[in-house]
Amino acid sequence: MEAWAKLFESNGRQVLVTKEYDDEDESHKLSVAIRIDGAQLSLGPVIRCEGADEVLDRVFNAFDQESADNFTKKLVGCETVYEAVKAINSSEDE
Repeated sequence: MEAWAKLFESNGRQVLVTKEYDDEDESHKLSVAIRIDGAQLSLGPVIRCEGADEVLDRVFNAFDQESADNFTKKLVGCETVYEAVKAINSSEDE
């Protein structure tokens, strides 16, 4: 069975990680998504290179519970998408 999605629980949030392919621009993407206040916030790298399938598989397989925890650490206390984006863009290390 080919896995294309993973679901983690971290810091009071669900984190959905998926492998995606865009036919229009022939790009691969790792999508890391959470829901905040009913809206979905999705981030992740777009991969456009020779062997992109293999690169995407390696990145997807490497994403684990620790990765989810690191992703959501800055989102603790955020209640809106605006607050989440602001927290993610913050350069402060906690």
